[in-house]
Amino acid sequence: MEWVIAVLGVGCVFFAAQVVVDFIKYKRAIEPRLERLEQTKAELRSRIEATETELRTTRSGIDPSRLEVERLEKEHEEVASQVDEAEENQRRPGPI
Repeated sequence: MEWVIAVLGVGCVFFAAQVVVDFIKYKRAIEPRLERLEQTKAELRSRIEATETELRTTRSGIDPSRLEVERLEKEHEEVASQVDEAEENQRRPGPI
């Protein structure tokens, strides 16, 4: 009966050693892919930051232009209303 326990003990040790060996093989196989993914992640992060910086620069350039467009639209509306008033005054018959 003791030999059964001894065989089970040896089997458990062998199984544990096999699990460790499989883990080490898997880790060696997966590490290069993880490193490539980390590099890709860093590259993408730097591209995102560069794009965000460019976006901020573009937005800062757009704001003054947007204000100028709004001002010109208001001016256009004022001139259009003045033209409408002038046309209306010309259509009215004057005192006879």
